[in-house]
This record gives sequence, C-alpha cells and structure tokens, in this order.
Amino acid sequence: MATVALDPALPQTIREAFAHIGTVSAPTIADFKVMVLVEAASETLYRRTAEGTDHAGVIELLHANGREEMLHARRVSDVIGLLGGGDFPAPAAPDNPYLANGGFPFSPVTPDALRKLSVGEFDGEALYERWAATIDHPAAADLLRANGREEVDHGNRLLQAAALLEA
Repeated sequence: MATVALDPALPQTIREAFAHIGTVSAPTIADFKVMVLVEAASETLYRRTAEGTDHAGVIELLHANGREEMLHARRVSDVIGLLGGGDFPAPAAPDNPYLANGGFPFSPVTPDALRKLSVGEFDGEALYERWAATIDHPAAADLLRANGREEVDHGNRLLQAAALLEA
C-alpha cells in the first residue's frame, strides 16, 4: 500500500488532526477518514512512548492501548464503508501520512504525563458517543460506541501505568 494522500482540505499533521477531531460534532466521511489515520497512528505513538521506560508493566499497558488504537482505526474504516464512503483501510505506519518524517508528538513516560494522556482518552468516550448519536445507521453507531467504551479502558490503563511508576 502506498502512503495515503491527504486531501488539502484535511488536517495535514497529526497535531492538526487531533485538534480537528475534537471540534467535530457531526462527522462527515472526511472526518471519519481523519479519525482512521489518527487512530492508526496512535498505535505507533503508544509504541514509541513505551520506548521511554524500562518498566515491563508500563510497557505492556502502553502496548495494549496501541493494539486497541489500531482496532479502533479498523472499526472507523468499517463505519466509512457502512455509510457508503467506500473503502478506506487503516494504513500501516509507513503508509500513514500523520507519521511521515517523524513529525508526531512524544510524551515523556512520567506519572504526570501519563495522567495527562489519560484525560484525552477519557474524553474519547464522549467524542465517540457524540459522533454515534449523529449517525442514522445502528451498526455504524455501535462500532463507534465500542471504540468509546475502550477509550475509557485506555484512560484507566494510563492511570494504572502512572501508579506503577510511583510504586
């Protein structure tokens, strides 16, 4: 698969994409595509973050979050298909434009940083619920809600990781 080409109207960096999705209340197919790319990139972001610690328990928690982020990307890809937006598979890291040139955020692995990251994950539940409520397709809405429930799991894992570092 070749690197996904971004429409010039879409956010061009992962930072812009994170900011954008937080403002969307009624997503379009283009917004869902941005979310696929963000969620897929987040698998790599969690893996890179895990490189910042040697605590095996914290590494496993971060890797678990990363694996689920790719699952979220695949679900949102399925939503695009269900809503008639065609095929938009979640890209592997080398094909994701939001990971190009290493231009992605890196969070230090400290208890405070992990707690701050958890806030964004907990907020993901409300975002996915808000998006699901605007969809007139029950199966698509169910996929979004499943992602939202797991965002809470991600937040809880980050809090658990913070506690492990403080122990």
